[in-house]
Amino acid sequence: MRYLVGFLMLFCTCFVHAAPESIYLFRHSEKHKGNNPHLTDAGKQRANQLSSLIEIGEPVTLYSTNYNRTLETANALAKDFQVKVKLYSPRDLAQFGKQVLTMDGTVIIIGHSNTSVELAELFSELTVEEMPESEFSRYFLLQRTGQNYHLSDLKMRFE
Repeated sequence: MRYLVGFLMLFCTCFVHAAPESIYLFRHSEKHKGNNPHLTDAGKQRANQLSSLIEIGEPVTLYSTNYNRTLETANALAKDFQVKVKLYSPRDLAQFGKQVLTMDGTVIIIGHSNTSVELAELFSELTVEEMPESEFSRYFLLQRTGQNYHLSDLKMRFE
């Protein structure tokens, strides 16, 4: 009987896979107008404050799309958490979502008003209200609860 229990425990752990404890979804901070714009001064200030919203679990993985505004937002977090920014394509979020779910610890994703909402829906399997183009203080936190993620739709309250 003891061997059977040991075998079953070993057998079952083969099917346990990695999954992040927490996933943070941020839209890039305030930006100038134009094609591939940079952050405004207000956007730089917001980006520098984002780390205060994050409770990290090791390891930390940080993703950004390859645009000035998202990279500048992500670079502030990369500096604070001493990690490198990994790039992802916003064109195939389903595939990217699968990749994220193989990670451990805390995953932080800097995206856009539409991609942040789409990823929140993908991870939570819920319908999420669209994010207006003028909204920069809204973000999402997904926390693992068993095999699923609990979605919190949050607002930044910076002074």
